Amino acid sequence: MTRLLIHLRRYSVYRGLTDLYARSPMARVLIVCIVPLLWIIGTTVAPLAQMVLVSFYESFPVREGEAARWTLANYASFFERPLYLTAFMRSFVFATVVTFLTLLVVFPIAYYIAKVAPRGRRTRLLLLVIAPFWVSEIIRSFAWIVMLANRGAVNSFFSFIGIPGTPVELLYNNFSLTIGVIYLTSLYMLLPLYAALEKIDDNVLEAAANLGAPAWRRFLRIVLPLSRDGVVAGCSLVFLLVIGLYAMPQLLGGPGNTLFATTIGQIFAKAGASWPQGSAFSIILTGAALAYVGLFVAIFQRRGRGRA
Repeated sequence: MTRLLIHLRRYSVYRGLTDLYARSPMARVLIVCIVPLLWIIGTTVAPLAQMVLVSFYESFPVREGEAARWTLANYASFFERPLYLTAFMRSFVFATVVTFLTLLVVFPIAYYIAKVAPRGRRTRLLLLVIAPFWVSEIIRSFAWIVMLANRGAVNSFFSFIGIPGTPVELLYNNFSLTIGVIYLTSLYMLLPLYAALEKIDDNVLEAAANLGAPAWRRFLRIVLPLSRDGVVAGCSLVFLLVIGLYAMPQLLGGPGNTLFATTIGQIFAKAGASWPQGSAFSIILTGAALAYVGLFVAIFQRRGRGRA
């Protein structure tokens, strides 16, 4: 190894980089971050920039030898048909409700693993929760179809215990879509919550209990404020994931549950030059979702500073 370093130091490029790394803190940051930055630019920024460009085209692909014609009609078409605006608003309402329900369902699980379960079992419990997510979204969607079908496990159980009106229509409606999406996104809520809850010092909770604070007060005054970062991160991840779902709404939702991402997919699937319109709608959805999450994060940060 020493010989290799001595050999490399003979090259001016290597020597220049090492000297720059030693002298400049900014250069150290840049050298360390250059690969992640290139990855983010190449896989996220560049495709998004290309989609923004295509969204202003009159047609795509541009024919060879012809100049690209620019237009705002692709964005204006979003406001021309109420169907698009309805699906757009439905997506935001649905994503907000599902995010809140996911938080309610997952928070007790994360708290149990982080604070109640013995330390030796926490890793195994996390693996047990994560294991179902090794299976693809399509397989999990069909598993829910089998579970919620008229002759599935749920309706069979209802029939066994004598519930009248069975089979109950559980598929292809808001119920099946909500259950499936909560199951799909629960991991993205669990991991940030677990990381935040696990950092809370047990001595603080024990001190509050010794001073006579009941469980609900300890939760409201200690656990919830100290887990705020995990709640914000988990809700942001789940919302952004739900707002862009395509496969599961197609499989578990009904005609009245069409989300905007599904509408965008249908536009891209049309024959002809429909990609500029689909790109424009994608940019609208992405920008609105990021602004919505940014406002949510800003509100929580302001409240956190106010309490501090």
